[in-house]
Parts: sequence; C-alpha cells; structure tokens
Amino acid sequence: MKILQVYKDIHPFVRGGIERYIHDLSMYLSGRGHEVDVLVAGTKDSPLEVSGLNVIKYPCICRILSNPISPRLSHILKTVPADVLHFHLPLPSAVTAWLMSRRDTPYVVTYHSDIVRQAFLLPLYGPVLRKFLKGAFRVIATSPIYRDTSKYLSKLENIEVIPIGSDLDLFKPSETAKKGDYVLFVGRFRMYKGIKVLLDAWKEFPEKRLIMVGGGPLENQVRRRILEENLNIEIVSNPSDQELVELYQQARCLVLPSTLRSEAFGMVQTEAMACGIPVISTALPTGVPWVNASGISGLVIPPGDPGALAAAVRKLDDPHLHSLLAAGALERAEHCFNAVHLFIRVESLLKEAAFAKIN
Repeated sequence: MKILQVYKDIHPFVRGGIERYIHDLSMYLSGRGHEVDVLVAGTKDSPLEVSGLNVIKYPCICRILSNPISPRLSHILKTVPADVLHFHLPLPSAVTAWLMSRRDTPYVVTYHSDIVRQAFLLPLYGPVLRKFLKGAFRVIATSPIYRDTSKYLSKLENIEVIPIGSDLDLFKPSETAKKGDYVLFVGRFRMYKGIKVLLDAWKEFPEKRLIMVGGGPLENQVRRRILEENLNIEIVSNPSDQELVELYQQARCLVLPSTLRSEAFGMVQTEAMACGIPVISTALPTGVPWVNASGISGLVIPPGDPGALAAAVRKLDDPHLHSLLAAGALERAEHCFNAVHLFIRVESLLKEAAFAKIN
C-alpha cells in the first residue's frame, strides 16, 4: 500500500508532538512493508530522506500564523501517487488545496487540534473544514474528550478515537540512573504552553531546579526573565532522542502548564509516564487531563494558576505520593499509550480506506 502523509513539518527538523507522531507512525508503516511518503512544507520542491523515509517538500512562499502558503500544493496533492492519504490537522492550506484538487483518492484525517490561534478565520474556513472532514473515510480524534468538545468533531459519524502513544522501547525507566533534583518541562516555547505561568510559579523556588527543553518563539523572552529575575532554570535546546529520554528518566516530574485548547493531547505526558515519572498538567477541556489521570499518573491543576502549579510541585516532594504516582504513570503508559498497539489501529483504517476504493 502506498501512503502519503500530509503535514507541514516532520521530526527531527521540528521537534513537536505532531511532528514526532508523524515520524514514528511513518517509520512503523514503512517497517510493515508499506511505501510511505511524507509531504511537508519547504523552500523548494525537492525530496530528502529522514530516517529512511521519503520526504517530499512542497514549495512554500511564506507562513501566515504558522500555516504554510503554497500555490502549487493543490497540484502536488492531485498528482503524487498514493493509494490513501493521511492528513494531519490543523492545516488549513492543505484542506483547501485538497478540495480544489478534486482528487477522489480515499483519505484519513488525524484531527490533532481545533484552530485556536487563527480562530478569526473560522467563519470562512469552518464550512470548508466541515466538508473536508465529512468526506474522509475516517476522522481520528486523539481522545474522547476532544471528540466530544470540538464543534467540528462532535457531530461526525465517521469518527474514531485512537490516542497518541509513545515508543516504549525508547521511552522507558532507567535501570541504573538515579533521580535528579530537577523538574522538567518539554515543549515548544509558545504562549499556549503556559510559559508565563511556569516562570511566575518558579519565582517561589530559588533552590529547586527547572530544566526547560525546547525553544521557539518565546525563547528570548524566557532567557531574559531567567536573567532578570535570577530564576533557577536551565534551557536545553535540541537534545538527541537518547538525551531527552535520560532527562525524563532522571527528572522528579514533568510539568505541562498549558492554558489554551491548542494543547489538545500533550504527547510529552505519555513520554514522561513511560519513563516512570509523574506529570503535573492542567484541567483543560481537552485530552490533556484524560492522558494524565489525576491521582493515578500525576496531578491535575487549574490552568493559568501559578500558585496551584507551585503547590503541586511541593506536593510531589512527599516520597510516598511521588512513588505511588510514578508507578501509576508507568502502568498507565504501558496499558493505554503503547504506540505500536495504537499504530496497528491506524494501519487498519488506512488499509480499509484503500480497500474501499478498490471495491
């Protein structure tokens, strides 16, 4: 089966949850004998290889609010050979380009998030998105909460919930490493991640270390605040996968203080849990608190509350509670978020879609 994955970026060139998911899923499908191409935005129309995958760059003249603008995308989507396409949303330019192409190849959609940052476009884009989702063979929601709370998913009949998992052969507890003295944040430095809330909370911890892994639009602001306020925070940029695993393994816990619906799932939570550390996350109306079950795999706090975040960090200083939640996090990761088990379900949908077209 020839599969075309469609998004704007891929891991490791962009280190984000969706990008890693597309990379890992594509590697799994390729290992199963399928021919997988990944279509991403670039500065020129040229192929390259990522981990042995064939990645096709469609020419992008600019990005507006993170959405790549490519006049040729409709033609490319119409002509690239594929038995089935797998779109990853939000990506308005690809949705519009696909409908303009009038191609009748079956497609599956993984709906990672509603549009939040570009919500002012929804009066125009909303009807287009609904038509696109209705025409998919299946629309995959990553959690039952997101399925039920998204106005674009809740009334669909062609929807199925398949969570995002982590590679448990990579993300796993260390048999030798000792726990460090730091709390960990992993993610792009963007507004919806609750970066300001995290920095405000950390003013209460002059003796407690925070490691922030990532980078992005707010990095300069973060570095400035660290210096100006003498915060006990270290930034780690672009670690290798193995270095990231080691950071998880030795951390006291992971914090994910996101404040907006853009944080639809929080894949870093499953990575941390698989490494055997508890998670502190926020009670957003998304999959975030569903992934991190409060009192089982970690603690869930109100979004936008630095005091609540600081209190949760202190609460995990209790050795008994920390041990209990660490064990619960690992068990939940193994039972609910094993990437291979979830990839099998995605592969099955892609096969069904391709087979339906043949028949």
